[in-house]
Amino acid sequence: MRTMRRSSHVGAVALAMAGALLAAAPRPGAAQFGQNKVQYRTFDFRIIETEHFDVYYYPAERTAALDAARIAERSYARLSRILNHQFQGRKPIILYASSSEFQETNVTPTGGEGTGGVTEFFKHRMVLPFTGSYADLEEVIQHEMTHQFQFDVFSHGRIGGGVQTLMTVNPPGWFMEGMAAYLSREPIDPETAMWLRDAALEGHLPTIEQMTYDPRIFPYRFGQALWAFIGEKWGDEVIGEILQATANSGVEQAFHRALGLSLDELSDEWRDAVQTTYLPQLSEHYRARRMAQPLLTEKRSDGTLHVAPALSPDGRDIVYLSEKNSFFVDLYLADAETGRVRRRLVKSSLSSNYESLRFITSAGTYSPDGRLFAIAVKHRDRDDLVIIDARRGREVRRIQIALNGLTTPSWSPDGSQLVFTGYDGGISDLFIINADGTNLRRLTNDKYADLQPSWSPDGKTIAFATDRGPDTDFGQLRIGNTRIALYHLDGGVIEVLPHMGAGKNINPQWAPDGRSLAFVSDRTAISNVYLYDFGDGNVYQLTDLYTGAEGITMLSPVLSWAHQADRLAFVYYEDQRWDVYSVDNPRSLKRQPVPDRPAPPPPTLLAGVRRRPRPPRPPRSSRAPQRRCTARRRGCGPRPPRRCPPTPPGVRSPSAP
Repeated sequence: MRTMRRSSHVGAVALAMAGALLAAAPRPGAAQFGQNKVQYRTFDFRIIETEHFDVYYYPAERTAALDAARIAERSYARLSRILNHQFQGRKPIILYASSSEFQETNVTPTGGEGTGGVTEFFKHRMVLPFTGSYADLEEVIQHEMTHQFQFDVFSHGRIGGGVQTLMTVNPPGWFMEGMAAYLSREPIDPETAMWLRDAALEGHLPTIEQMTYDPRIFPYRFGQALWAFIGEKWGDEVIGEILQATANSGVEQAFHRALGLSLDELSDEWRDAVQTTYLPQLSEHYRARRMAQPLLTEKRSDGTLHVAPALSPDGRDIVYLSEKNSFFVDLYLADAETGRVRRRLVKSSLSSNYESLRFITSAGTYSPDGRLFAIAVKHRDRDDLVIIDARRGREVRRIQIALNGLTTPSWSPDGSQLVFTGYDGGISDLFIINADGTNLRRLTNDKYADLQPSWSPDGKTIAFATDRGPDTDFGQLRIGNTRIALYHLDGGVIEVLPHMGAGKNINPQWAPDGRSLAFVSDRTAISNVYLYDFGDGNVYQLTDLYTGAEGITMLSPVLSWAHQADRLAFVYYEDQRWDVYSVDNPRSLKRQPVPDRPAPPPPTLLAGVRRRPRPPRPPRSSRAPQRRCTARRRGCGPRPPRRCPPTPPGVRSPSAP
């Protein structure tokens, strides 16, 4: 599955250039490909023609689609330079307003809750949904565009060709998906580093051979880590060389020619570098069991996936999403002391009313009296807000929202209203609706990502995660990190909290007395639980975990705070599982305020590694001619190889999971 991703590997491009690329006016789409598999309504495609792409969209998505087209051209300039390749004709990009609409596409047979985008081989069509976050959109576009480049190289620029080449080369998942992940993210982002630390500690860091042949090994994170090792040690320009050589001579020969190493030798160097980099960090951090109680684990509750926890107000029960050793992710109720599963509340895919429970991007919420539970549910081409009996799972009310989608509802303290993130035309905003389904009201109306709202105990304020801030500029399409902000209901004023400039900051949860907010941040390159104190205006770090407090993606909900019991639950990644831990009186974990300083630079796996010289290249006459990319863009070119200072022998260089 291609899970939804977020990108902080952003390149700049001149605004004049972007404007020129979109000079052609949109026109109605001539073809009706990509209609929903079941025709819930009639779609009328429009097309934006840019220099390299035909961008298909629905009229309601026009604003977001124009920005997506600019992002696509900017991404093309960067990737064509790194990979030393240019398209000979325009490629299709098909945009859907929400994940629900995307999952109904018939452009490709692929689609599901865990799929963030698809690029099909025969027509090189990129298909993806808007997710309400421009940073996420840019990452997915760059990821899928890397696949377009790969397919274009294998087909020698002939759309529909190259089938025999692809079958002969048979590139493994770590090659294809790992390269796409590396070229769309930071070299080693906090999520990938989390996978690496866990694999190094638990002894399941795979070899390249295992990544190639074992379908149980997730190719995205480990493949990204391997390509990051290659890019950092030999320079990004070698990636395009390997890709083009692979089309002619296969994977093994391409790596040996470019790096002078066999895949086995490369595998050994990479694994040594990962272990040397991350194992010493265990002494600097700790596992969750040191400061919290295991609550939902494979031993206690079955399954390896326990996400989107929601504690009851009295802290006695917990509702969460899990596969529980089955194929589908369902909604379960468990004892919040023992983790013993009481019952399954909702079974997804049992009927068309519960096609998906949004287990990656959303979490449910208890009503203040603990009797009801609200969740977002995919139903046909939209999402419904469903309210169920919190003990029995019986549906009490289904509210159909006139939007493309919704996630993460939160009750008002008096139980009369709910706030949620709504998706309209590819853009996310905050909405409020009465608990009986009347009086839908939009709170925000802009391009910013407005995610994971949480209603304050006094009912006056809504905390949420957003990319608002000085680093976000939609004119330049420069998107900053997510921060925690407050929406003050009395005047509609939005306040971005201070000390939020470093790292990703998400999933705010109010303390029972409303005097502080817990949230998750990766400002130290590891996702941990933090506390913002309204009394002194400072941020405090509550956990210092070795792997991280993180869900399936970097934007997945992680936290729940039971107001009556003062108990905090959080998702913790360990031994290739997502478990839930809990801690009582979490504010007792406060120590000294966290200094307000920039996030550390991305980690490197090459500290102290001797740089291996590249093998001599064959004479130019024996090499296939290569087209040169003429695109020039400040800050968008390949990363040069890192020169490493000498350090103790035995250290090598890897790249993350």
